Amino acid sequence: MAKLQGPEVFFPGLTARPWWSGADFPWLAELEAAAPTIRQELLAFDLDTSPPLSHWGEHTAKGDWRALYLCTMGRPYAKNLQAFPLTLKILSALPGASNCDMTFFSSVQRGTHIAAHTGFTNAHLRCHLSLVATEGSRIRVADETRGWREGRAFVFDDTFEHEVWNEGDQRRTVLLFDFWHPELTPPEIEALTFMMSVWRRMYARRFWADQLSGQPS
Repeated sequence: MAKLQGPEVFFPGLTARPWWSGADFPWLAELEAAAPTIRQELLAFDLDTSPPLSHWGEHTAKGDWRALYLCTMGRPYAKNLQAFPLTLKILSALPGASNCDMTFFSSVQRGTHIAAHTGFTNAHLRCHLSLVATEGSRIRVADETRGWREGRAFVFDDTFEHEVWNEGDQRRTVLLFDFWHPELTPPEIEALTFMMSVWRRMYARRFWADQLSGQPS
C-alpha cells in the first residue's frame, strides 16, 4: 500500500497513484463536452433540498456539504432519477459510472472545510466534473492540491488521504462518480459487483437494527 493510502478494502496488484492523467481515460473529453447539459439539469433542481453530509462525522470539520444522489453502492437512487434523465443517459455511456459505487452532485458552500479522509476501496477511481466553480475552492489528494475549472474533469484515487476547502464567495458543485479501476479484469469486476450486493444487504440490516434499537446508524 502506498504512502497516505488507507482503503478499508484493499485489492492487491493495482497501480496506486493519487492523481491520474486525463489521457488515461479518452471518455473524459465526451464527459466535458456534455457538462453544459448536466449543469442545466442541475441548476433546475433546488440543491438546498438535498441532505447535508455533516452526519459523516469527522469528514466535515465545518460548513455545509450536501449530496444529491443518483447512485449509492452501485444501485440507482430512485428518488432523484426523474429529474436527471439526460445526465443519467450521459453517464450510462461511461464504463462503470452509474453502477460502480457512488454517483452524486457534491455541493460545498463557502466557508466549508471537509477534513482529511480516505475512501473505501482502491478497486475504483473517482471522477469530479466541475459544474459550478469558484475561486478559493481546492482539493488536496496526498501531497498535491488542485482547484476546479468549470466544465473540466479530473480523476483521482480517493483511497489516498484527501480534503476539500471552499474559501470562495459562492457554492462549489461537482458531479462526482466512481468507476472501476482500469486494471481490473471482467471476472474481477463481476466478483466485486456481487460483493457489493452483499455489503448492501449487510448495511441495510445494520441500519434497521440501529433504528429498532434507537441508536444512530
